[in-house]
Amino acid sequence: MQDHRHRLNRDRKGVMDLPIKLMVIMIVITVSVPLLTDALDDNQERLADAEMQQEASKIMNAAVLAHYSGNGSARTVEVKLPAGCEISIGGEGSDAYSMRSMYNGKVVSTDYFERPVIKVENNIVVAGHVTLMLRNIDCGNVSGMEVTVI
Repeated sequence: MQDHRHRLNRDRKGVMDLPIKLMVIMIVITVSVPLLTDALDDNQERLADAEMQQEASKIMNAAVLAHYSGNGSARTVEVKLPAGCEISIGGEGSDAYSMRSMYNGKVVSTDYFERPVIKVENNIVVAGHVTLMLRNIDCGNVSGMEVTVI
């Protein structure tokens, strides 16, 4: 009989402690979920940046080949970007010498046409699966490039 009462007291204590245990578990989950989603978002951004860097490298190589082939020469390159990814080529000021990789509207990396120095005369934003034509044009004292979607 005494053994049965001791067990009953333990069961009451467990039932009384249950709300506290549940509250602690909920607090841990509430704190952990935002941290996990931030980590997943950062990981997705890094993966997207790696894919965009591969495509940016293809664009850069095509620009260099067109540059060394002389004025008026052109090269084409097929670009495949995942959803949420864009590459902005050219722009105003120093952006005219660069490509910016963007993930969900945020610039995640910038590459410059610096060896050789190439100025992109127009600004174009590339997304999805497209074919680009890069044509070497005369820009005075700097080699120029015109980029169009074909």
